[in-house]
Amino acid sequence: MAENKSDLFLDRFLRFKRSKKEKIMKKRFLSVLLAAAMVGTMLVGCGSSSSSKSSDDAKTESSDEKKVIKLGVRDNADQVNAVMDAIEAAGYKVDVTVFDDSNQPNVALGEGSIDINWYQHEPFLKAYNDANGTDFVMVEPKTAAPLFAMYSEKIKSVDELKDGDTIALCSDASNKARGLHLLESQGLITLDDSVETPTQYDIKENKLNLKFIEADMQVLPQSLPDVAAILCAAAHMVNAGLDGTDYVCASDDAETYAVGFVVRKEDKDAEWATGLAKAVQCDALADYYKTEKKGTMVPMWELNK
Repeated sequence: MAENKSDLFLDRFLRFKRSKKEKIMKKRFLSVLLAAAMVGTMLVGCGSSSSSKSSDDAKTESSDEKKVIKLGVRDNADQVNAVMDAIEAAGYKVDVTVFDDSNQPNVALGEGSIDINWYQHEPFLKAYNDANGTDFVMVEPKTAAPLFAMYSEKIKSVDELKDGDTIALCSDASNKARGLHLLESQGLITLDDSVETPTQYDIKENKLNLKFIEADMQVLPQSLPDVAAILCAAAHMVNAGLDGTDYVCASDDAETYAVGFVVRKEDKDAEWATGLAKAVQCDALADYYKTEKKGTMVPMWELNK
């Protein structure tokens, strides 16, 4: 009987021990599961945070693209200053480089030392691309249409030109052609109409046997005392301290020669490029053209009204 009690006690003890051990094991198992779950949550949280941070960094990098735009101009730094508030209000900053001739802003664009330039019209750009094998493009919208005219200290009308008089033309291909077309529109010469960008060698008829010299448009006004007339953009007369509206006759092709921002082909549709072109179309620039440029530049957004 005692043996039976002993066996019964032992049996109960062993069952209790097994039960207790199972409970301990269960607790340990639950603890392990809970710890794993917490670690998993932390890892997910860290992963999410890292992913979110990477995403935010990508967005920041994208939105901060071209924080500072390297802008090249020829001799119109004052024009940039006139619209600087509008540029900054649109969220852009520009670092301006001023060049002293008509080709260097394009050379710099090709070399990558600037991102964009602002001084030329499309015919000039096309002539430069053709001559140099580049593929620069003008950004839309264009900025302004420049007045181009004949200026003289000696005559008030084309009828006063004499046989053998000397006319000063721009040395660059596009503005040289523009000047020749102006002479043709006045009945002074006849050009070979099969030539897209004519030079003096494409003159088929020269009624007054006019002679021609060439110079960079920026310095062309300096030749006024030495020739019968010069043919250049009115803005360069103003830059030389002269009256750009005191001309003998003017061209009627202003819209064809609209000036705008120019970039490398891959940047044509870049947000910073089109955004900059839109930002400068403001009252401040229109006022600058009317006052500082004496009306020799017509804003495109006013011309197209």
